[in-house]
Amino acid sequence: MLGSPWIKHMKFSTSNFTRKARLRSHHAAIVGEAQHGFMMIELMISMVVLSIGLAGILIMMVAAMYTDKRSSNDTASTMVAEHILEQITAQGLQANSPIPITDCANPPNVLNIATARAPLGGGNAGAFGGNGATLTNTGVIDWTQAFAAIPTDPATGAPYAIRYISCGANGKQIPYEIRWDVIQMPGSANNRLTVIGARPQGSAQIGGLKFILPINLRTVD
Repeated sequence: MLGSPWIKHMKFSTSNFTRKARLRSHHAAIVGEAQHGFMMIELMISMVVLSIGLAGILIMMVAAMYTDKRSSNDTASTMVAEHILEQITAQGLQANSPIPITDCANPPNVLNIATARAPLGGGNAGAFGGNGATLTNTGVIDWTQAFAAIPTDPATGAPYAIRYISCGANGKQIPYEIRWDVIQMPGSANNRLTVIGARPQGSAQIGGLKFILPINLRTVD
């Protein structure tokens, strides 16, 4: 009889401890699920941020590749334009006859190009040029003019614009569009101004990643 209250107290304490333990276990489970949920949200946010960062890097890489390709095409365009310009200036004083140009196509194309000059505004190139491709009011080749609309030499029919296949390494050949204008300089029958432009065939006129600024060269001989 003396031990009965103590046993009841022990039973009550044990039951109370069990309930508390269950409550703590339930609370821990809820906290664990909440933490797991927060970890999933954090992981998803991290993946979104990483995806945005990778997309930005990818865009930069693509732009860098196009820039590198554009720089290469700019260099090649300059070399092609210089080649044609050197052939024209090497023709000699007061020479107006067509000269042959050979490209690197397989088989090679032999093109007879026009070199006949005309006074400024007095030829077939409009108010800003002599004979050949139209020039803008700033004295450069007007690339808005259609290739087929560029006039030829009135006397020989030779063209002032050609499509030239460049000599690339390992068989990599790029077609270039080249057009020029020849102006008789005032004051001397021996002086002529040749303005020439070149760009890869089919390049965009303005804007965009694939846009390549046409090369413009000029010389007086």
